[in-house]
Parts: sequence; structure tokens; C-alpha cells
Amino acid sequence: MKKGLSVRICLKEMRIKSWLKNVFVLLPLVFSLELFQPDKLLRALLLTLSFCLISSAVYVLNDINDVENDRRHAVKKLRPIASGALAISSAWVLHICLLATGLALALVVNVYALTFALAYVVNNILYSKWLKTKAVIDCFCIAAGFVLRVLVGGTIVEDGVSNWMFLTVVSLSLFMAFGKRRGELHSHGAGATRDVLEVYEINFLNGMVFTCAGLTMVFYSLWAISQKTNLVYTVPIVLFIVVRYLLLVFLGRAEADPTNLILSDKTLLISCGICGIIMVVLLYGPQFVLGYLFL
Repeated sequence: MKKGLSVRICLKEMRIKSWLKNVFVLLPLVFSLELFQPDKLLRALLLTLSFCLISSAVYVLNDINDVENDRRHAVKKLRPIASGALAISSAWVLHICLLATGLALALVVNVYALTFALAYVVNNILYSKWLKTKAVIDCFCIAAGFVLRVLVGGTIVEDGVSNWMFLTVVSLSLFMAFGKRRGELHSHGAGATRDVLEVYEINFLNGMVFTCAGLTMVFYSLWAISQKTNLVYTVPIVLFIVVRYLLLVFLGRAEADPTNLILSDKTLLISCGICGIIMVVLLYGPQFVLGYLFL
């Protein structure tokens, strides 16, 4: 098989589906009621693209580092680097191009965004090289990636990231991280795919999943109540989404990337879409009504 930098192989290695995670970058802009300010929207989209490229660079680096383990994995062995479709040398070129472009886009927006982007890269390097073998710390590293996405989005809005938004994202990210570990342990057993699974115990992970799910709902409810909008009416559908995700965790389907889990479950995907639409209507509906009345 000829190895190189073909577009198809590169796109597969970049894991485009996982770019859905970078919607977290847009959250501060949406909830600050500044979504339809053209200048800020453009900068938010640039930051989202920046994190898409940087996260893909991180995936490439992880696959380079884990190539031997991936070749022994039933699913991961099909990844371009593990399968031999993408040479290690070509993967390094792809990694550097993605990383340099992503960091450059962050710098174009502002230096604070670049700082958070660099923190995201450092966090992932430490995770890939060392921290992924440290129980609990590994899940906090995963959660930190989502939190940094939100913080970078907060660099372009007037009030930054609110306390309730920060706590909601932290608890939600830990919920998904511990759920992923629970799914891996349930499906493959201790140490089958990750050394850190030797340390985890199923009842501990069950407790952490429930705890983080509960905290997510508490923090989101308090955040919704604190808003001057009618966001509190989204609490039931957010609860439904959390419970549905929780069910999938205990059905053993959460070992995959959270993005793949959401995209593969129609109920969860549709619920997230409906929730997003309702949020936008509740947040921006009054602005459009008032604007129409005073034309």
C-alpha cells in the first residue's frame, strides 16, 4: 500500500465527526446574547475552526504515540496510522500543519485565545504521554479539554464565562469522561485496552457517573434560574438528554467518543437538536419581537 498524504486518508485521520465537540467554543457567545453581532460571530467561528484543527492535530499525535497499542485493538487497528495507510513521517507533517494553522487562527482573534489554545495542546500532550495512565487525573484531563474550549470562546464576549456555565461544563465533561471509562471497563475488562483500567473499579465509576450527572443538572438548573430569560423551561429536556446518555452508558455504548455516541443514537441526537433550537428561541426571541415592534 502506498503511504502518503492523500486527502481522503488525511480527512479520516483528522476525525471530522469529532469536530462536533468544538461547539463548546460557541457557548459563551450564544448565552451572552451577542450571537448576531457580526464581528463577534466571525471571531467565534474562527476560534471554532482553530480548535477543530488543533483537536485534529492532537488526534494525529495520539495515534502516533499509541500506534502499537492501536494495532492490537479490534477497532482502532483500522485507523490510518495503525493500519499503515498513513506513514508515521507523513502523520508528523499533517500534525505540524494542523497545529500551526490552528494556533495562528487563535492568535488572529486575540492573544488570550492563543494562551488557552496552547494550554489545550499542553494538556493533551501531558495526557497522551503520561497522565492517561493516572486514574481520576485522566478524566479531569479530558474534562479540561472541554472547559478550555468554553474559556477560549469567553475571550470574545463582554462578560466572559459565567460561574454557573463554568461549573455546568466541568460537571458535564466529567460525566462524559467517567462514562467513557465505565463503558471501556464494562466492555473490555481491566487493562484490555488501557492500562488505567487496571486501577478503576466498576462500582466506583458507577458512583462517579451518577454524581457528575446529578451535579450537571443542579448546576445547569441554577444557571437557568439565574438568567433573565425563560431558560428555566429547558431544564426538563436537558434532564431527558442527561438521563438518555446515562442509559447508554449503562448499556455499554459509552466507550466510544461522545460525539460518535450522540451521532449514533437518533433519540439523543434529535433531543440535542430540539434543545438547541428551544434555547436559541428563548434567548433571542424577545430581541426579535421587540426589534419588530419598534421598527
